[in-house]
Amino acid sequence: MAVAEPGVPMLPPLPLVGRDAELEMLRHTLDRVKAGHPATVFLVGEPGVGKSRLIETVAQQARQSEWQVALGRAYPVESGAPYAPFADALLPLLRSLPAATLATLTRGGTAELTSLFPALGPDDLPRAAPRGDAAEVKTRLFWNFSQFLGRLSAKQPLLLALDNMQRADTASLELLHFIARQLGGTRIVIFVVYLDTPNENNPALRTVLQSLASLDVAERLPVPSLSRPATEELLCRMFEAEATTVREFAALLFGWTRGNPLFMGETLKALVQDGRLYRRDGAWHGWGMEHLQLAPSVRDVMIERAAGLSPAARAVADLAAVIGTRVTYTMLASVSALEPDTMIVALTELLRAHILTEHADGAEIIYDFTHPLLRDTLYGELGLARARALHGAIAEALERYHGPRAGAFADELAYHYARADARELAPKAVEYLRLAGSQALQRHANREAASYLGAAAELLERGNAPEDLGRILLLEDLAQARQRIGRYDDAAACLEQAGAMATRQGLAGRRAGIERRMGTLCHWRGKHEEALAHYDAGIAAAGPLGNEVVVAGLQVSKASCLEALGQAAEAEQALRHAMDMAERQGGDALLARVHRSLALTYLWMGASDQARDHATRALTHAHAGDEPAVAWSAHWSLAALAGLTGDTAATALNIAQAERIANELRSPVLGLWVNEIAVEYKSMTGDWRSASSLASRSIELARSLDQRSLLPRLLVYAGILSVERGQFTRGKRLLDEAWTLAGATSRDVARRDVHTLMRAYTGMTIYHLMSGDYDETIRVGNEGLSIVDRSGYAVWAIHRLLPSIIEAALWKREHDLAERYARRLRRDSERVGQRLGLILADVADALVSMLRGTTHAGLARVVACADALEQIPLPFHSARLRREIARRHIEMDNRSAAVAELRRAHAVFAQLDAQSELEGTRTQLRELGARMPTQAAGAGTDGLTGRELDIVRLVVAHKSNKEIGRALGISARTVSTHLSNIFRKLEVDSRGAVADAGRNLI
Repeated sequence: MAVAEPGVPMLPPLPLVGRDAELEMLRHTLDRVKAGHPATVFLVGEPGVGKSRLIETVAQQARQSEWQVALGRAYPVESGAPYAPFADALLPLLRSLPAATLATLTRGGTAELTSLFPALGPDDLPRAAPRGDAAEVKTRLFWNFSQFLGRLSAKQPLLLALDNMQRADTASLELLHFIARQLGGTRIVIFVVYLDTPNENNPALRTVLQSLASLDVAERLPVPSLSRPATEELLCRMFEAEATTVREFAALLFGWTRGNPLFMGETLKALVQDGRLYRRDGAWHGWGMEHLQLAPSVRDVMIERAAGLSPAARAVADLAAVIGTRVTYTMLASVSALEPDTMIVALTELLRAHILTEHADGAEIIYDFTHPLLRDTLYGELGLARARALHGAIAEALERYHGPRAGAFADELAYHYARADARELAPKAVEYLRLAGSQALQRHANREAASYLGAAAELLERGNAPEDLGRILLLEDLAQARQRIGRYDDAAACLEQAGAMATRQGLAGRRAGIERRMGTLCHWRGKHEEALAHYDAGIAAAGPLGNEVVVAGLQVSKASCLEALGQAAEAEQALRHAMDMAERQGGDALLARVHRSLALTYLWMGASDQARDHATRALTHAHAGDEPAVAWSAHWSLAALAGLTGDTAATALNIAQAERIANELRSPVLGLWVNEIAVEYKSMTGDWRSASSLASRSIELARSLDQRSLLPRLLVYAGILSVERGQFTRGKRLLDEAWTLAGATSRDVARRDVHTLMRAYTGMTIYHLMSGDYDETIRVGNEGLSIVDRSGYAVWAIHRLLPSIIEAALWKREHDLAERYARRLRRDSERVGQRLGLILADVADALVSMLRGTTHAGLARVVACADALEQIPLPFHSARLRREIARRHIEMDNRSAAVAELRRAHAVFAQLDAQSELEGTRTQLRELGARMPTQAAGAGTDGLTGRELDIVRLVVAHKSNKEIGRALGISARTVSTHLSNIFRKLEVDSRGAVADAGRNLI
């Protein structure tokens, strides 16, 4: 098993994302100021939201455009030093000026300037004390300083940024107000950055902003937290990951941090340090986590935010933290011991401190924590005993509060009753946990269901509850929830316990249902013999009861197991029997399952029309019977059928539908099965980067979910990708693991899952072919063909096995052997109606003919085949064929045509990063004396697509994402995705850098 790379990797820096609008506004401000229209902008936002990062980015771009930049900051410990932020900003700039220049700029204001900047040395300016009374001195100081700034900006525009100004002294704020009013006619921009929080409230700063805004010489720019899409983009760029890889984690991180970049950074840093996020094989892993922990640095920020609350306010905040992130005033009043007036005062304090927010929902007043991390911090500070006591009191109060409608709030009541952990409240806890679990199971919130039902089962076990039907049903529901999230061992333990109880109670009907569930568990884990034993036991238990619905369901499940073992005739017979019962009993749910299983059986038998017909019927009945899982399976079948026949459009459509349903059902297992087809689809159509990322993530998840049938399939696809890229060592390691897991080393392969086994044989055959061991290619391929012949699943011969054997025979110059296998490929493809197989048979025939003697007509046939493969599209296979076409052009003394074909192949291999084929193509070009094309695809400007170049041009023109989207007819979100790719290719991290690069490109 692969392990994480040694040592704790350095966390990549947070990229600047989600700030297009703010950056565009600030850049526009710079452009206006440079044209002679000065400005003052106040940037405000919560701590950690990225205000300073924005200013630093704009300041860097200003420097590159020959601006003078002065960055200063206010510090609380220096509040007694007047004008300290201005000195902090301007002193480095002033010291860089020659003394003569500085003296010229002051023009008699030397005394005032040295009083503002006492740190200037005696060599910088002559010393002189200001004369006059304090008011007169102050007036001259302000006036001379504003004149000095104007002269300083005459030749070069000046950017003056003052950060942390909520901590500024009164004198500095007065000076800020004065110079902001006197900027007319200068090329000066002032950026003022401050926090607007109760703990950082500065009335004088607020007065300055209001006054300048009323004079129309300043504007306020709020800096919000990042959006969820921006969070996803941040992770993609920071960890060089695909959006599909990090999408679920991005939602988790966004919900946890509410888009605050500081909290994101600290959380990610903690995850990397703890090893929950880790690098392996050059990629980041660990995205499948279900919860996050409060980083110590974030906890400190939150504790400071709640510091100074009155006892009453803290009591109400603690109570709200136990209740949850959202609480009504009525609920608080019903569980609080405070007097109404005291509680209102406490709530007012919490609102002013930005601990809670308040809004009306009809007649009810709702309170929410301003940040979920704040709620978690307060809850964590309570201590176990106090938290339990509060949970118990809240549970009983809420049950009284909801009254007859309490069942509708089962999850809320279960949450509090379970955490009260009091013996006298245990029956109530079990009642609401069971109800909440059942409700969660119905809406496919499977992890929540497993948590609720598991807690209820534990309480019943602890209290020695009787073995009644209710307890059996609870265990069955718990098993179903755990199965859906891939916890198969735990699910099996629940079913074994429930089955034993049902046997002791003499409940044969329940026993039959439990046997079916246990069989399904074994089937999904690749234990087919055990699965068949359970199905037969279930049929034996249900038969005497005369319940055809139960028996038909068991027959359907048994048929799926038989089909996986290659016993298609037996599977078809069982399904026909089930269909008879289903039609007698009626009901869309059962009919949907029978049609779904028939579709899968005919799919592998190669009866494409029948497979498509039954899958379509399964969809109709699934929608009518509200069976989304069966609809998912039907779409999966149609995607597999389309993929095997080379219909890439239908493959993509059905993958998308299956993925949608898997997401709606919140099923990681179903999502993994979709990923299996998606990886193969992306690999075949040339999206190797995405395919590799998806395969790595899926392999990791399959291991964690104990997916013994699915894991080797994913390993095969990842291995083939590696081999085709020329990474033979890694590819062989993956394929060897798949070979062992699939059971190819077993003596009794007849009792193994044919589909998993055939993927292993296909992968190993391709490995030997690509590594040049053609004898072994033919030997392993023939072993695979014997399994195909035994099972009758011709599609596995057509898919990649026969084409690999044919190619090996051609390399060996055994033309008769290649021709014999080509005839079989054509015969099988015609029988099952596989367009892709027929194209590959045409390729084989054309190559055999051409290798026996190249003619213009024969070469034209091969070129047509390469074009057909490209149209599907199968770019890798088409490009490999073009290398052979180039050889034949050389044979016919047509150098220019050979070079053209090799250049087309080179572009594909470079884009795919297929290093072995790329190097072979370059060798062929070198031998022809052709100019070498660039080898690295996607690096720098050579890697920009036409669409990306269009976007760069519009970025140079200072267009926003929305404006770019309108100009190009695409969404702003799509523009953002393109920009992420452009950032990566140009190795930049901001729009400004893209614009700078674009001016040299376009």
